[in-house]
Amino acid sequence: MEKALAVNTCLGILKGRDCIYLDEVKQDDANNLTFKGGINGHLISVHQDVQEWFTYTLTFRQVVAYFCCELETYTNYLGGKFQYVSSFDVIEESHLLKSLLLSDDLNKGIYRHYRLFTYDEVFNIIAASYEFKTDS
Repeated sequence: MEKALAVNTCLGILKGRDCIYLDEVKQDDANNLTFKGGINGHLISVHQDVQEWFTYTLTFRQVVAYFCCELETYTNYLGGKFQYVSSFDVIEESHLLKSLLLSDDLNKGIYRHYRLFTYDEVFNIIAASYEFKTDS
């Protein structure tokens, strides 16, 4: 069964609809997917309330697939039956990961399924790794 686990960033756990705002998404020719925007300083578990907003850059490396859906549409699509843990999760035992990857890649454990909730959208990303940077 799928299980969502919160990703612990340098700002701790990011949680809440108003936590992650997205200004820019960029895909490059090396299969990297980069998100830039702001993080609400009141909705993080480390350095909470130190500053109102943090700028961030989140880059996923070796992306093999990603899907974006408007937040309310995503909730309706899943019938409200998804496990919301935080605004940035890694999904263990991912059905999406298993359906997309060849068994050799899946068995090597190279790729992971990440889910990112921004204010307006939900991104499901299959990638080898990620890098999270902020102005903290």
